[in-house]
Amino acid sequence: MEKTFTLASLNICSAHFTAGRYTEENLAALAGKIRESGAQVVALQEVDQGAERSERVDMPARLSAMSGLPYQYFIKIRDFQGGAYGTAILSGYPILAAETIPYPVTVAKQGTSCGYVTLDLGGLSVTVFNTHLSVESEEANTDTLRCLSGVLRDWRATHTDGFVCCGDFNTTAEKILRYIPDVRTAHTGLLTYAHINSIDHMIYTDPLVLSHVRLLDTCTDRTTDHSMLLADVMVTDRMGK
Repeated sequence: MEKTFTLASLNICSAHFTAGRYTEENLAALAGKIRESGAQVVALQEVDQGAERSERVDMPARLSAMSGLPYQYFIKIRDFQGGAYGTAILSGYPILAAETIPYPVTVAKQGTSCGYVTLDLGGLSVTVFNTHLSVESEEANTDTLRCLSGVLRDWRATHTDGFVCCGDFNTTAEKILRYIPDVRTAHTGLLTYAHINSIDHMIYTDPLVLSHVRLLDTCTDRTTDHSMLLADVMVTDRMGK
């Protein structure tokens, strides 16, 4: 038995990029891009929930409703302006389990986190992680990358199935593989940030298979400053193996 779904990852700049401040039009444009992509699961970075600068909007809930993906999970990074700032996962599939894991950083001052959802694909399940690593400095980025490596190592110690981890890693695929060598990368050079840098990635493990890795341009029209990264994910039943 196998299932294939389309997975997306996108830094949404807290729906601030178009006008330099939060607008409902920018939020609607982001939801439109999600619908256009056809993705059934979407990992979002730079997400506000109840923050003053974004008119107290619950972005995961609003984007879930506007994009037609009924399940959502917010992954808090830190308290922010009376609300919270973090990442989120939207899904067309029910969420069986979810967890947020703060990073025990030693260098990064802002701190960050990762989180995951385990999704019910109807007879099969899959775990999707989402993270946003530090952009403060090369050392801070390495600090958060080491933290992510530890989280994924601990998860694999208690699970036999594979995972896919999406995120704005703020670094290259080559650096990711130096610190997390036992994963595959969906791509090594797609220019995901402003058409100039390759910093958004999907890393994954067997038995998952990622194919048709591609970008949806969300930069040129200023919906956000990252392009949407997309891949088709095949999940295989390993029962009895």
